[in-house]
Amino acid sequence: MKQAIFLCGFMGSGKSTVGKALASELHWSLIDTDQMIEERHGPIPAIFAEKGEAYFRQLEADLAAELAAAEKLIISTGGGFVLSQAVQEKLQGRFVVYLNVPFEDCYERIKDSDRPLVRANSKEQLHEIFKKRDEIYRSVASVCVENGGMLNKTVAQIIENCK
Repeated sequence: MKQAIFLCGFMGSGKSTVGKALASELHWSLIDTDQMIEERHGPIPAIFAEKGEAYFRQLEADLAAELAAAEKLIISTGGGFVLSQAVQEKLQGRFVVYLNVPFEDCYERIKDSDRPLVRANSKEQLHEIFKKRDEIYRSVASVCVENGGMLNKTVAQIIENCK
């Protein structure tokens, strides 16, 4: 397999951690879409505050277009990366892995972060966002992998599914 692997999932689902381990195992490069956007446009909280979510989602769509044809690359996406129709279209035919983690586990990892969605929403509101996004992640994904904490097992499942 040479095609890039896109990792998607809710905030705190382990995309960055799994991405690092997967890149190491496959000897591929790893990029993080949020990090790329921050390097090019500044901190994400500032982008949301100054230009709004729609502008940020357009930056993600532009990045998806740029990365769609990548090979031998692990791409750790932001939690909302696959929400827009534009990104979904760019990812058609690409290998997308949904890292499925229960909401409570994700919430424990993100509750004290400065992420715009976490700061602006209660736990109950975040759970509603999680449920809506879960449907989208499943619809976009080539494969859904449970990321229950055993990193080597998660990585092995992804590699087995991308053959």
